[in-house]
Amino acid sequence: MSEQPLVKDRATYLRRIKDARIGDPAAQYEVALMYANGIGVKKSVDEALTWTRAAATKGHVAAQYMLGCAYLGGLGVEKDEQEALRWFSKAIEQGNDKAAVKLARLFEGAHATLAFKAYLKAAEQGLAEAQMALGDYYAAGDGVPQDQQAAIEWYYKAAEQGHAPAQFALGHICEQGIGVDVDLETAAMWYEKAADLGMPTARVALERTAPTTDAPETIPGERKPGARERREEEQPWIRFAEKGGPQDRYCLGLMYELGLGISKSIKQAKVWYLKAAEQESLPAQLALARLLETSDIEQAVFWYHKAAEHGNADAQMAMGTFYAQGRGVVADPLKSLSWYVRASEQGLAQAHFLLATALQEQGKNVSMLSVALAAKEGIPEAQYAMGQRYALGQDVAQNYQEACRWYLLAANQEHAEAQCTLGDYHIEGKGVRVDRKHAFLWYERAAEQGVARAQWNLGELYATGVDGIPADTKQAMLLCKKAANAGFAPAQATLGTLFAQAKKYERSLHWWGLAAEQDDLEALFNLANAYRFGKGVPKDEKKSFLLLMRAAEKGLAAAQARVGLAYATGTGVAEDLIEAAKWFMLAAAQGEPSAIANRERAQTSMHPAQLEEAARRAEQWSGTISKIT
Repeated sequence: MSEQPLVKDRATYLRRIKDARIGDPAAQYEVALMYANGIGVKKSVDEALTWTRAAATKGHVAAQYMLGCAYLGGLGVEKDEQEALRWFSKAIEQGNDKAAVKLARLFEGAHATLAFKAYLKAAEQGLAEAQMALGDYYAAGDGVPQDQQAAIEWYYKAAEQGHAPAQFALGHICEQGIGVDVDLETAAMWYEKAADLGMPTARVALERTAPTTDAPETIPGERKPGARERREEEQPWIRFAEKGGPQDRYCLGLMYELGLGISKSIKQAKVWYLKAAEQESLPAQLALARLLETSDIEQAVFWYHKAAEHGNADAQMAMGTFYAQGRGVVADPLKSLSWYVRASEQGLAQAHFLLATALQEQGKNVSMLSVALAAKEGIPEAQYAMGQRYALGQDVAQNYQEACRWYLLAANQEHAEAQCTLGDYHIEGKGVRVDRKHAFLWYERAAEQGVARAQWNLGELYATGVDGIPADTKQAMLLCKKAANAGFAPAQATLGTLFAQAKKYERSLHWWGLAAEQDDLEALFNLANAYRFGKGVPKDEKKSFLLLMRAAEKGLAAAQARVGLAYATGTGVAEDLIEAAKWFMLAAAQGEPSAIANRERAQTSMHPAQLEEAARRAEQWSGTISKIT
């Protein structure tokens, strides 16, 4: 049913409003259009809706369609798909094809089969938009069995009516060989038809299939088109892109950027890329970001980030580089590495390379940042690691107070190693004042978690007593045994000494032996003395010497002094005055009193050449002692 042409003068409005008021539906519809467009009367959406409803209620098909559109789009009324369905259905009963298409779109998704039937009814009556929709249904198998030939037939019906999207669809089918043989010539023909109707996507596709269709080369001396002419040549493309989706807007941007079929304009390319990018077009986001890199780096980063979040590997790699270089963002090696990892996971070769480079160059910084961030977030392991970093001066200035701050944060979250370290620092006065009671409390908390080192340290404090906490030998022994039974070598060595003091040598040898297996220096030295004097074992000077040597080679000054004496007297080893002097020198360098005295005796009794050799050996062994005379 065709709509009557709109009358545009006031007199006609006054005449038709009289007819409308006495119930003429055609007049009511005309008056509604006058109010909607402000023709002959002041524009009013409310009045337009009132007269549209009046006409629709009386069965005016165009008014029924228009009222359905109003409810579907929420135009002047609250959006109501149920009401839209009711009015479209009434219009369809009177043969309105456009209402059939609108109704089909309402059914799409949840009611694909019903939508298909609605499209079919409109398509059979020749509506190109519905024929295009049927082609899509058959191509996708949505609501009907997939049938590529049926899809082509419906696309063809719509294309023959000059429906550009259907012409593009046929071009795509021929280009890709979907259900037909690849035919670039026919594809180019269909793309050209769609492009002639102003479809930007078709114009870009035409460039792929028929690149020779570019505008002819400029003839020397030929007048270039003026601004007005350029605007005229752009209008068909712009009109189509405005009505079309993000793909057409992106392709129009591409046409402007490359000068395809229209005058080249980077400014306009950005405009259309932006329109498409705002509609979540990934190619448009990338293209816009690329063009903005030289003029607005922050906006470029914004759009690269959008594309990267959508999973585009190139955009993820770009984000990695921005964070690595601090371009458009604050430099952040951790975020840079994170983006490179995401791009690399998608198999991007360049991302593999950049990731490897970042790990090589920034690995330490990334590690530091990761630990620092985790520590700030309250992760106790990270807080302890930060304490270690400051305590050891790793990549930061050594600062025991700062170390204690981080240890305390971790210790308050029951990180046992941090609690033990705080106990040690209160004993030694590192970063905090010496306070044996505080040390006791921290060791106690760690010991409750079964930490052997804390049990041993706590046992030692119980052995001597702490301010306000009386000595408790029984508790000290119990804690020491717990730590020793857990395999903690210093506790085993201590337990061995306690049994030796009680003259229980067999038990002392047992514990010293376990600790010596872990190279505990105290245990090695005490075990050596046991073999030297035959305490609990047969006297064995050779074995004693071997145990002493193990402790001496690990730097125990008392053992080094005893090894020197063994070489000087030939006890458990062949006499060797030069080797004896060497060990006296090493032990004396650590301040061992007996070694200092023996070194002085050697200096007065030995030949200078022998002393020179002893010094050379000592220096070679330690790498720290300069020439000793």
